[in-house]
Amino acid sequence: MASNTVKFAPVQPLGTAAQLSERWRTRLQPFWQQMTCAVLTTHDQVQLSYYCHQVPGAKHAVLISSGRMEMAVKYAELCFELVQAGYSVFLLDHRGQGLSQRELSNPHKGYVADFTSYQHDLAQFVEHVVIPSGHQRYIALGHSMGCAILAGYLQQHTHPFCAAIFASPMLGIYTGLVPARLAESIALAFGAVNRALTKEPWYFPGQSDYREKEFNNNPLTSSAQRYQWLLQRYRELPQARLGGVTTQWVSAAILAMRQLQQSAAQWHTPVLLLQAGADKVVSNHAQNQWYRQLPDTVLHQQLRLAGARHEIFMENDELRQQAISAINSFLAALPVHD
Repeated sequence: MASNTVKFAPVQPLGTAAQLSERWRTRLQPFWQQMTCAVLTTHDQVQLSYYCHQVPGAKHAVLISSGRMEMAVKYAELCFELVQAGYSVFLLDHRGQGLSQRELSNPHKGYVADFTSYQHDLAQFVEHVVIPSGHQRYIALGHSMGCAILAGYLQQHTHPFCAAIFASPMLGIYTGLVPARLAESIALAFGAVNRALTKEPWYFPGQSDYREKEFNNNPLTSSAQRYQWLLQRYRELPQARLGGVTTQWVSAAILAMRQLQQSAAQWHTPVLLLQAGADKVVSNHAQNQWYRQLPDTVLHQQLRLAGARHEIFMENDELRQQAISAINSFLAALPVHD
């Protein structure tokens, strides 16, 4: 009897958070230094940094779309685990962050004119770098803002991806006790004032240049070891540091997230949504709202990770294991389309 599922190899965690610093020196850093690193020039002449590792004979490849502020090396641990399982990996530093070119005179300002710029960059990367690698199946994996970029790309572009994995997807911003619609209206109005007064994008109120923050009370992870490991990478790569968001980025993000909510019923790619139960960066309510609108005809799974903060792949070992197990189960359930 023919199998009705694609056989994807299960991913296994490399080790514990307590071992991460030692594993960086002995295994992860040598692995990362062997990654192919190159530059892609976009249609509007922005230089984008990307990394890839092609496993000889691999049938499957994973594209990773990172979150805001992030640089590719942040995903060294996850990339190593994917490669060990037999997957090739591809990562693009989005415009304006990581080692990619910044568009403003202040390189710390988080800026994009429109999220379609991110999507067009991703489409060019997939067309010119990912697809020519010649794998049988492609999986898209995103975190936070990277999910918003991926979702828009998957909806608006012809693509080769058989599945998407969204970790803490940015489908709405966490606004605490302030109603989201009110917060969005105020943010859009502030952006309009900025544009009316000057062409230079301001920092959104409360935002600033990059500052190293203590682990205590951070909203990203409960794993002190992984948090400190990441801070050390930014110390070593000051050119990859990014500060807070500008009013233009906030406005562009709000419009992009609204569009994703409006088009959720037309979603067509099998998707796994990993939700961080204690997220105070993006809105879990918005994630649930988007997820409820997905068509029944498309495979979709959701796992809420109780106690997890925003950075699921940087979380403590137990939570991270839950996420990886959910990914393995999701991949095992994918239907065959050809």
